[in-house]
Amino acid sequence: MDNKTDILHLTCTHNPADDRILYRESLSLLKIFPSIIIIGVKQETGHKSIHGIETIAVKDEGYKTNIQNIMIEARKYQPRIVHVHDLFILKDALHYARELKIPLIYDVHEHFPLLVKSYLPGLWIKKICHKMVLNHREKRYSKMADHIITVVPQLTDRFTKWHMFVTEIRNYPRKEIFQIDENISHPAAQKMKEFAGERIILIYAGNISLNRNLKLFRDTVLLLNKKGYACAGVSLGNGDRENVEIWKKLCEEYPDRMIYLGDIPHDQVPFLLQQAHIGWSVLPDKAPFNISLPNKVFEYLACGLPVIVSDMCNVRHLLWKSPVALIFSDENEDGLSELIMSAYPDKEVLNEMKPRAKEIFISRFTWDSEELKLLHVYRAILKTDEKT
Repeated sequence: MDNKTDILHLTCTHNPADDRILYRESLSLLKIFPSIIIIGVKQETGHKSIHGIETIAVKDEGYKTNIQNIMIEARKYQPRIVHVHDLFILKDALHYARELKIPLIYDVHEHFPLLVKSYLPGLWIKKICHKMVLNHREKRYSKMADHIITVVPQLTDRFTKWHMFVTEIRNYPRKEIFQIDENISHPAAQKMKEFAGERIILIYAGNISLNRNLKLFRDTVLLLNKKGYACAGVSLGNGDRENVEIWKKLCEEYPDRMIYLGDIPHDQVPFLLQQAHIGWSVLPDKAPFNISLPNKVFEYLACGLPVIVSDMCNVRHLLWKSPVALIFSDENEDGLSELIMSAYPDKEVLNEMKPRAKEIFISRFTWDSEELKLLHVYRAILKTDEKT
């Protein structure tokens, strides 16, 4: 363990190039720490440097094997701080941090026990038992963290019940991420343009999971066209193989209306979004999705897109009555299609909204203020650690 580094991020469920871990937190931390490593999971092993940040991917073979392989990689390094992004790996990471006598940050991206309950197959009693066990485990081990970072008020309230040091750092995007590099080729955007022609483009960018109401996205696009609203449904992102294959087949059933572009390189996504007209961010009206604050909502706004978004309390609080946000509660393609046709009747209206969407993003929802909170957390932890 001769390889010293400043910060070691560990995640057994996220790609090491995860938007929050790499493109928000790590890029900010580079301002005060020269050496940062992220260990995560992908379909295949990999090791590369992205913007000066070292990323290591272990092959995704299920969370238990993932944890073992991640900890094998982690023990090759001697960081000053370990930053953990999953409940499943928290116990092992705590042991590792205590062995090295270094601080540990627990970064809570979502209400993990409720998320597992919603995805877990089987009887309801099995789901309830898993949720109770995970709640107990998270409370027990998070108490041992030196600091907890959350993303929404509900999680902040939850963890402050048993921990003194909790900071809410929201998943707002960086302004500079959406500055287009003219030297980069954009084959996916060209493909989208050829597919859509003159039609209005509804776009979904994010995790490809059927639990995220993707079938409603497809069915809404189909019904809009039946009602005479000429539009195309475009989707991009990654997910587990089974969900991706199912989604590809659902799109291929209507090849003239729907297209799945696959997992697009991060630096190509902003340009692609800017060529679309409406951003889709519809999640089921159930826990834990209904306390979400989807980062894609703000990325759409940054690219000048009005958004269609579920009536989630955190989104409603920030964007209620905003002309660039169509917030709805009825998960029904008929009612939703009528709302879209009424709010966004044609390209002229949509194009007029582009500067307003960008203005709202720049004035209220950039990463700048969140970065200051993150750097403050790290400085405070290191200052305390040096005193002890």
